[in-house]
Amino acid sequence: MKNCISRVFGAAVTALVLTASLFAQDDSIAAAAGSKYLISAKAGGVNFVQGAVGVVRTEGKSGYLLKGDKLEIGDRVSTGADGKVEILLNPGSYLRLGANSAFEFNSTSLDDLQVKLDAGSAILEVFATEDFVVSVNTPKTKLSLIESGIYRVDVGQGDVGKIAVWKGKARIGDDEKAVVKSGREGSMLGSALSVSKFDRDDKDDLEIWSKSRAKDLAKITASLERNTMRTALMRSFLGRQWNMYNSFGLWVYDPWSRSNCFLPFGWGWGSPYGYGFGNNIGYYGLPRVVYYQPPGGSGPVVSNPETKNPRNPRLPPVDGPVRPPFAQVQGSSGSTGRDFPEIKPGRTGIDYNPSVGSEPIRSSGGYSGGGASSPSTPPPTRSEPVEVKRGRP
Repeated sequence: MKNCISRVFGAAVTALVLTASLFAQDDSIAAAAGSKYLISAKAGGVNFVQGAVGVVRTEGKSGYLLKGDKLEIGDRVSTGADGKVEILLNPGSYLRLGANSAFEFNSTSLDDLQVKLDAGSAILEVFATEDFVVSVNTPKTKLSLIESGIYRVDVGQGDVGKIAVWKGKARIGDDEKAVVKSGREGSMLGSALSVSKFDRDDKDDLEIWSKSRAKDLAKITASLERNTMRTALMRSFLGRQWNMYNSFGLWVYDPWSRSNCFLPFGWGWGSPYGYGFGNNIGYYGLPRVVYYQPPGGSGPVVSNPETKNPRNPRLPPVDGPVRPPFAQVQGSSGSTGRDFPEIKPGRTGIDYNPSVGSEPIRSSGGYSGGGASSPSTPPPTRSEPVEVKRGRP
């Protein structure tokens, strides 16, 4: 009897040790996976796939699209009757494709991002301005999203494109007056523009899913770990994968959620749906060098003899954007409207005055910091996203 009890006790201890070992191994694997976030400023990542979603590549290959895949210009994505897919546009912007739909990229440039919706329905959650437009080309209509917001585009009978503006402002065709504002939907038959109100309380599965995704992704941004993120940001910055003058922010791949979320450069930002991101790049205490414009500039070139070299004002002037792209959206409908820096047009730059957080360096064409004692002082953050506006959209 004693021998039997001893054998049972020994087996239990062995099982406990093995279990502990397995959990320790899992923890080690998880720690290794979470030791480095992946940073990107490019469009084309596949962030979510549900149901049947296929892709035909430009080189002729075809197959099923998987989460984590990358799309290039000309790759055609199509969904089945149960298919949904979320595609990363330029940092901060998403395209969510519904069932029985097809699209491809025509361009992935920040200042002229273009997608082509051949069939079906898509919702676009975007950050945009007149200088950084997102365009949706349908078989018969060109739609330009000229403000940050939420847009639904449908290709109906006769390949006619229709747009519903949940928030923001869109232009149909090349006519500057053919504008569709928030709460209205529009389409164009030939040269005849049709605009009418729509019921924003009447939501289908695609619209409900899109808003739910926005909330979940905001939570991921708010939960990014500070020290690990700082290391990943610096490695990618030194590897010239990004700078503050070529996008609104960054895509960050979180290994725990296995999704990319948006890390904004600006302070106080939230998604167009109204969910606060919690953190911005200032929270991670990066050195001052990240706030300088790269030598030679980046993005749209602005020739200005008064634009001094941001690294050393005594050096010859450089050509480059006077203001970084995110500064052109800051404080507009793209942000939460709370706690963002005061941005004022200057002679050749902007005044960037967060009350706490990173301290950008004063330079023409750059930033001037105000109210921060050190670039490593983190601003307060939230563990959960804040829904700034409830109800609509």
